[in-house]
Amino acid sequence: MAKKKSFSLKNSCKYYTKALKYMPEGVSSNARLWRNPRFCYVGPAAAASLFLKRAYGSHAWDVDGNEYIDYRLALGPIILGHSYPAVENKVCDQIKKNGTIYGFGHELELEVAERFHKAVPSAESVKFSSTGTEATMHAVRLARAYTGRNVILKFEGHYHGTNDYLLFSTHPPYTWPHDQPHFQSAGIPSDIGRLVIVVPFNDFEAVEKAVKARYNEIAAIILEPIMGNAGAIPPKPGFLQFLRELCDRYDILLIFDEVKTGFRVALGGAQELYGVKPHISTYAKAMANGHPISAIAGEREVMASFGPDAGQAVHAGTFNSNPLCMTAVNQTIKLLSDGKVFKYLKSYNQKLMSGIEKMADELKIPVKISGVPGMFQIFYTERDEINNYDDIRNSITDFYVKVQYELMKEGVLIDADNQECIYTCYSHSNNDLKRTLNAFRNSMDKAAKSEYEVRPYGELG
Repeated sequence: MAKKKSFSLKNSCKYYTKALKYMPEGVSSNARLWRNPRFCYVGPAAAASLFLKRAYGSHAWDVDGNEYIDYRLALGPIILGHSYPAVENKVCDQIKKNGTIYGFGHELELEVAERFHKAVPSAESVKFSSTGTEATMHAVRLARAYTGRNVILKFEGHYHGTNDYLLFSTHPPYTWPHDQPHFQSAGIPSDIGRLVIVVPFNDFEAVEKAVKARYNEIAAIILEPIMGNAGAIPPKPGFLQFLRELCDRYDILLIFDEVKTGFRVALGGAQELYGVKPHISTYAKAMANGHPISAIAGEREVMASFGPDAGQAVHAGTFNSNPLCMTAVNQTIKLLSDGKVFKYLKSYNQKLMSGIEKMADELKIPVKISGVPGMFQIFYTERDEINNYDDIRNSITDFYVKVQYELMKEGVLIDADNQECIYTCYSHSNNDLKRTLNAFRNSMDKAAKSEYEVRPYGELG
């Protein structure tokens, strides 16, 4: 029997050191920066970025040759599996025979729009963009154009991309006042903070109080219908319906940011799962199984405020609805439409989540698993419920980090940040499930018994 390869991250550490010479913080997206002292030490603070070499199906391989069962899945876009043949073969055909971008409309765009209309309960009309950030930016602009108001109400801990109008209170300090927007980035004009109201998720009273105080200024309420930026926190029973009724009462638009939940938790997203239609919804990630595309969908009357004329909201983009990405969307939605993928994910997740809970109980480790099939997170906490950002403040983050690093050594990849989700895909197999549960048992046990020391860069292995 071949000897198991020893675990090492030396090449990732070496590449990260090189990346620091050419890119600020060594990454092209802040989410790729892992401040984990058990992973790598570079510079004045523990930080690193894992460098991958390839990915296929449910597995990924890094530059050190480590193979992982992948539950990070590029932060959620991979719903079928990496390089899924039924999608990628069509994409390759498009590249070889028909081109990648036209700058004009095309038949495939109409076909995808029709599929979108059938799949998403509220999608009477749809526009396509390239990223989730663009989609939420356009949704906010559309809401302001339609209502003639400027203020946006959002929820603490919810992330809606990096546009200036929504980059508030995504990860505020736990001591930060709930009713004050926390600027999450330098460079955002201070005046924009006056156009944002922040309230805790799942707090009926706080939302109603904020709306009643400024309803004549509020254009929209925007939220992740399942909170995906602080683990995976579902809405309380009736909360989404309450928001819709409140918006209708005060002529405010309700925006569901379904960039993470869309085509992942159900074909029609969270709005199908919970039976609540927003006025506007946004999509990206899983809709194309990893190809860069997004969408803004909504009621026809509201969407009609997009247009080229004076008084309408501008929507444009060279890469919008390019035939390459539209091919991926078309194939992905087609494969999701018969329900087999969602049925499988539900079964897989139930076994995975219940298995982790059972093992934690046997090891006497306090655990609360929050989320739905397709996306969930593990909080090491004594709390019985996780309902909002504030509720995760007492989760044992250091223990999570220990478990995450031990999982990597066991060949299982989840995010180093416990405020990101654990994602599953259709390519995860029964063998993956068995190996994952075994890895969790070993990793939680080791993390509970071991003390770690921060070792200098280059000494991990």
